[in-house]
Amino acid sequence: MSKPVSSMLLGNAEAKTCYYLPNAPTLPLGWSYRQADAAATLIALNGNHWRKILTIMAKLSAPDDDWKNYRDTQLLKRDEQILIGASRLSSTPERHIIVGAVSAAKLNINSTNTLFNRLDEQDRLHANGLGVFISPYLDYRQFPNSLIEQLKPYLNQ
Repeated sequence: MSKPVSSMLLGNAEAKTCYYLPNAPTLPLGWSYRQADAAATLIALNGNHWRKILTIMAKLSAPDDDWKNYRDTQLLKRDEQILIGASRLSSTPERHIIVGAVSAAKLNINSTNTLFNRLDEQDRLHANGLGVFISPYLDYRQFPNSLIEQLKPYLNQ
């Protein structure tokens, strides 16, 4: 008898950074993060919503300013993974980015906890000093480039 799956992992299981998201994208049969067009396939099947998610992830993760090439060729293959619907933090990654209020609630993590420090003036980014970050949802309105630039240095420490 099999047990129900409580979460879904997309990307490298040995990644250094895990993004926790509430909803899974549509995936074609046989899709793998290892395939050359993995990001393009996700974007083609899921539209602008997932293009925004993957673009913000790439801007946060790219080692240089060429985030578009990183998104299209390296994202999820090397140092990132997405855990959908998780109820606890993964043990493998060094950095955990809790994306949005729904993911934080599912993980029972609250930014008002005294363990978390505010990282920005608008009180949208929080960190606990142990590699756990709470961020807004990966959408340009909630997570503009200015906020990406504020979080990125903490991820590269």
